[in-house]
Amino acid sequence: MAFMCTDSGNLMAIAQQVIAQQQQQHQRQQQEQFHQIQSSTASASWAPPPDHQSAFASAFSDPFSFPPPQSFKLSDEFDSDEWMDSLIGSGDLSPLFADPPLSTDLDRLIMPRGDVLTVDQLPQPVKRDKEPEPEPEPDPDPEPNSKVTVSCSSSQSLPSSSSSHPVLKSLLDCARLAGSNPDLAIKTLDQIRPLVSKLGDPIQRVGFYFTEALSVRLMSTTSPPPPSSSSSSEEFTLCYKTLNDACPYSKFAHLTANQAILEATESATHIHIIDFGVMQGIQWAAFLQALATRPGGKPTRVCISGIPSPSLGSSPIRSLSATGNRLREFAELLELNFEFIPILTPVDQLTVSDFRVDVDECIAVNFMLDDSMERVQYVLRVAKSLNPEVVTLGEYEANLNRVGFVNRFANALSYYCSVFESIEPAMARDSLERVEVERVLFGNRILRAVGLAEGIERTDRMEESGEWMAQMEKSGFKSVQFSNYAISQAKVLLWNYDYSAKYSLVDSTSGFLSLAWDGKKLLTVSSWR
Repeated sequence: MAFMCTDSGNLMAIAQQVIAQQQQQHQRQQQEQFHQIQSSTASASWAPPPDHQSAFASAFSDPFSFPPPQSFKLSDEFDSDEWMDSLIGSGDLSPLFADPPLSTDLDRLIMPRGDVLTVDQLPQPVKRDKEPEPEPEPDPDPEPNSKVTVSCSSSQSLPSSSSSHPVLKSLLDCARLAGSNPDLAIKTLDQIRPLVSKLGDPIQRVGFYFTEALSVRLMSTTSPPPPSSSSSSEEFTLCYKTLNDACPYSKFAHLTANQAILEATESATHIHIIDFGVMQGIQWAAFLQALATRPGGKPTRVCISGIPSPSLGSSPIRSLSATGNRLREFAELLELNFEFIPILTPVDQLTVSDFRVDVDECIAVNFMLDDSMERVQYVLRVAKSLNPEVVTLGEYEANLNRVGFVNRFANALSYYCSVFESIEPAMARDSLERVEVERVLFGNRILRAVGLAEGIERTDRMEESGEWMAQMEKSGFKSVQFSNYAISQAKVLLWNYDYSAKYSLVDSTSGFLSLAWDGKKLLTVSSWR
């Protein structure tokens, strides 16, 4: 059986080792050739042979290609920082949690501050003797005939450690007032604002982003927020690196999905992976490394068909090309016969004929779906028609789509409270890197979840595992339990983040494996066939 090492989710670490080996071999060849040429003619100047010249040219012709070996030091140990640093500035690395930033800078959407008040002075919602509290306004998101309903109170949907926090309860009260009494909601936000800060504790920081998102919602009606500055690609790269070092989110998702695919394709000689939601291919570099060291021998052919993630924007061809180039160069180092096929057909127009599938290929499908449920259901039907050997699905564990605004606000507040709390032990409270991670990677997702006026399409698809199970089974898939080895290596991964025992795995009988913080699921991976 082929295994993923516990750090194999890290492309940079894997490539460091491979490139170091290739560098040593290449330097020996150069030295031998140099001495041969020097001995034959002292006046002749050495140059790389034609085949090496073409290799050198290809290495530098694409700004998104793997960096040349000379940018790494020789070491027997993995050094992911050097590899990641070499990619910074390429403008082509988006993190697991990142999406194209909205044209809104939360720091510039500060409503006029009122006088600084204490928590006890926060106004309470207007109470009426005979009239019930206003019901939340209807949300156009739920699909017809949807039976999914969520009810929550100020404390029901919040983490137990935060359920009684006055700021969070006041934010939920504001969310309730947003539809029925927006003027009072605005006044309440003005009084909450001095109590929150992006430099405070986790509750204060979460409160900061939800206060600004709710401010945007109250200021907008049917149009998106006004244009403003957004984060650069280099900022995304730096923030991803920081988050990846501090928290195990990406590594857990990649490691677990890859192991399931490795086990399902263990004896296959022709492997074809169809990735719905590909970004930069970090996950697949780790997978290629595992295939190259497979005990039963390397496969004779590996193909990845990449359908771009919505986070790559409306013109993803450049990013897909860069991803293909990087993976091809990495596969060459591993001496794998590899092909990357970008697929630009809109997901709601895909058919089986769009995939160049050979009859002798073992097909694996990987999903990181972030689209409307209608498109998701269509894509699942297309995937089923491909008759894959295995399907892996990675999703955020939060119900933010099939509910009305107030419940969506409460669910998002609960989810991001746990996310921000999980960052706290690994990154100092006064760390500017932490501020940027939360602003760049999470601030805009919060804004899209609760800050947009009703009627404006929200592109983020976040559902709980129960809803995904219903959709997968409806499309004809059956869940597959993760192997004991897959679960064990996920546990080993968490041991590497030993600064807090609050990280845990939740292994459900239905085949879902979730990464949890303080008992609350944050990210769930599942396997199907």
